[in-house]
Amino acid sequence: MTTNPAAHYPLAEISILPRRLLLDTPGVEATVPMLRGAWGAALHDLDPVAYRAVFDTGNGEAAPPAYLFRPAPPDPRFAPAIDWFLFGPALDHEQALVEAWRMAAARGLGPRRRPFKIRHAVALGPRGELRPLAEFARTQVAGACPLAGAWPLAGAAWPLAATAPCRLVFPAPLRLRRQGRLVERPTLADLVVAAARRIAAFLPHAQHDAWRTQSTAWLELARHTPQTPWVGDRLDLHRYSGRQQSELDLRGVTGWLELPEGPGELWQLLAAASWLHLGKGTVMGLGQLLVEKGQTGTT
Repeated sequence: MTTNPAAHYPLAEISILPRRLLLDTPGVEATVPMLRGAWGAALHDLDPVAYRAVFDTGNGEAAPPAYLFRPAPPDPRFAPAIDWFLFGPALDHEQALVEAWRMAAARGLGPRRRPFKIRHAVALGPRGELRPLAEFARTQVAGACPLAGAWPLAGAAWPLAATAPCRLVFPAPLRLRRQGRLVERPTLADLVVAAARRIAAFLPHAQHDAWRTQSTAWLELARHTPQTPWVGDRLDLHRYSGRQQSELDLRGVTGWLELPEGPGELWQLLAAASWLHLGKGTVMGLGQLLVEKGQTGTT
């Protein structure tokens, strides 16, 4: 597939390290927020510098955390399992982040603090393929390359031809906001704006002006790309926030958007978005984009 030169260089500047962790959590039905909280607390105690680099990357400016958790696809070979991604600045602290998993596993999960195990870990390639990875628990001790399995976001693959009909599916709540209100029927333009904004947060400041110019061109292209109206429903996620000591109601939508003629030149931007996710709550797997074959002749 032909690479979009306008998108390739900036995306090549962002590294991603995606892994799937195969778990053993006896006596506990582990959730993404639960595992995220256990790992984050362990990292905070283990290495405050690494914690700030991963959880608070703003340096005085608004910037997203440099990690992402999401449920692994249902597969009896892996279950229970979780996908754990690191981006950009987080890769500089990978050894500490792995060590935090070992600490979290020993501390345990749930009210009774039941210890758990990471049975195995595999890397995910640009097409979502599984790649062998040195034993996760020995990454630091054995001196294995801490960036094994990392690749540039420019390598993210699109599963179809750029002009092939496709469906952009959001199975987990997508939380986009416009003028302070939830976007309940997102368009391709809404997705492009969110993707460009998310990527910009990981780019060096010197590239922001060029990226903003390119993003404007992509937005205009998205507005003229054939698409069907959004099909979906509201889906709100209720969770407890330990930081805020209260229940949170995370409002979002799930559904899909059909592109009868494919994404065209937007494919690489959307491919990157499938790994970074879109909107709010990405650290818990919200805003995940899946690409499926569309129906030829959809209007």
